[in-house]
Amino acid sequence: MNKLIVMVIVCAAFMILTTGCGGLFNAIEKDTVMVKKITIEHKTNEVKYEGVLSQDTVKTLSLNAVNKYYNEKLTMGEVQFELMAVDQKKLKELLDKLEYGVISRSKQNQGFKVNSETELNKIPSGLFYMTLTQSADPNEVYDIVVNARDGDVIKISKVNQNPKYAYGDKDPEVVMEGKVIMDEVIEIANRFIQEKGSYVLSDLTLDKKGTRWGRGIVAELYYRSKDKQSLNYSVMVNVRTKQVVGFNKDVMAMLSYFSES
Repeated sequence: MNKLIVMVIVCAAFMILTTGCGGLFNAIEKDTVMVKKITIEHKTNEVKYEGVLSQDTVKTLSLNAVNKYYNEKLTMGEVQFELMAVDQKKLKELLDKLEYGVISRSKQNQGFKVNSETELNKIPSGLFYMTLTQSADPNEVYDIVVNARDGDVIKISKVNQNPKYAYGDKDPEVVMEGKVIMDEVIEIANRFIQEKGSYVLSDLTLDKKGTRWGRGIVAELYYRSKDKQSLNYSVMVNVRTKQVVGFNKDVMAMLSYFSES
């Protein structure tokens, strides 16, 4: 599950405490207690947990999300799935560390609060992490995070978006264009939230200073609540293709934000 493990920010974030921010993107042992690997090849072996969605439902939701956000028309027979689960207990430990500054010490003055109780109330049964790969093209890979209770998609991203530049670097062309490029990126992100987001754009405030650049020429824009007390959304835009390549919502937006070293 190499593709999936690289993207599991929630699990990997625990490694900051012992290895520093560089450990965020290291692989996690598959038998770690942080996650439960679920075999989904055979319906007869489906693992069921009380109060959470079935594996088949998560697969359907993940496929539908890819088709919706990337304008695809994929079917079940055209993709492969890898699934992992993260329980609420481990999420609580991580959010508590964010809230009390163990991980967020360098960003204590960012102006918004990390309220672990509020975030955990939204995900009472934990999260499912799904990696979806197109069978005909193994390079077409998507990572999806789903609320295990209600199926709400709180993260989706297209993997391998031009990894030419290190995280935090800016493409020279982008630097030369400056404000013109940023205005266009903001417009693309705003339009995405208006058309496909689960928050009303007028209820959000763009945190321009928090914009980050990574995976080559992908800009990640962060949106706070209107009162600026919480972080609700991040939208990732490929500057060259002028397309949205992913988003993070609520707890995943916070984890994405704090993953920066």
